[in-house]
Amino acid sequence: MAHSKPLLIQWLRTQIDSGTYPGVHWTNQQETEFCIPWKHALRQDASDTDILIFKAWAKVSGNGRIQGDASVWKRNFRSALRAKKFKMIADNKNDTANPHKVFRWPDSTSVDSAGLLSQHEPDLYESPPLHEIHVVPFLEDLYCAEESNPKEDILQRCLQEMNIGPETETQFRISVYYRGEKVSEQLVDNEAGFRLVYRPQMTEPMMDKESGLSLVSLPSPTTIRDQTQAKLTQCILDKLGEGLDLGVSGDIIYGQRRGEIKAFWSFSQFDQSGQKQEISKLQRQPLYQFRDFIQGILDFIGGKACGPCSLFLCLGEKWPDPDNRPWNKKLIMVEVVITSLEILKNLAVEGGASSLQSVELQLSLEEMVIG
Repeated sequence: MAHSKPLLIQWLRTQIDSGTYPGVHWTNQQETEFCIPWKHALRQDASDTDILIFKAWAKVSGNGRIQGDASVWKRNFRSALRAKKFKMIADNKNDTANPHKVFRWPDSTSVDSAGLLSQHEPDLYESPPLHEIHVVPFLEDLYCAEESNPKEDILQRCLQEMNIGPETETQFRISVYYRGEKVSEQLVDNEAGFRLVYRPQMTEPMMDKESGLSLVSLPSPTTIRDQTQAKLTQCILDKLGEGLDLGVSGDIIYGQRRGEIKAFWSFSQFDQSGQKQEISKLQRQPLYQFRDFIQGILDFIGGKACGPCSLFLCLGEKWPDPDNRPWNKKLIMVEVVITSLEILKNLAVEGGASSLQSVELQLSLEEMVIG
């Protein structure tokens, strides 16, 4: 006989009272506010004890099927809190000595003197994780939207469901190409974003404590056989200086270069518009809004093309190329996939596949998922 899933509010109170999890404790005498350690996995002092509460909820709720993936456990736990109307009142995840968040108990739920819930918790479980069926009900609304359910309302619901806002949580899959040859691929688990740098001695991403961004080093061009190409690539890398930022601020993905070398961007490696888009050095430059992507999903439901979930960066050379030279002729190209958008896009494509009548449209959608 299958075990029923526990109710989060009752379960969480028991865990906090138990004192089992380091750093998980009440922060006021009324026991309406509590602290949860929120340490990024890339920190040098990160340990298994930092994720015990997330892992425990993954185990009892049945959302721990991806074994060992702490970022998924944390995201699911946070989604569960949000679904039950817990309110975050302090975000100190970037605190050097004690990274943590403080949450307030839902207003509609109180505790009597016996420590029991005085109001019955609704028999609703937290939303399943995004990588499984987190947004399927919202996609169904999109496909069945009627006048009584305006698309703007659905847009807002999707933004809320994906937690688009000041605490947007996503990952970035970064693929680096030297003249069309992939030389590295890394997955950055940092909702704040990352900074591309050139530090050959750095073998994996590191956290920059000042900016909160993950430092990702481009690889040395030692594997390039063509000496002229290798020399030109090395020249660009040496001038990268303090690097190139790609970060998240609210619902906006921004870019800003910090070194001497210029950088350009586009939504596609097949961009032949010839209209170069340079990333500013003076200030953060908005590149993409999550809202625009959700609107693209709505347009897709209406029969239009689905929007991009990737950004393409070109270092040291104009892009898109004014002479329409292909992307694989560029010395350094970097593809950045925003994984939360990729997941939603794939779900939208899969959800709409049965209703698509045109084989050509299906093929074009598959091509766009790649490009």
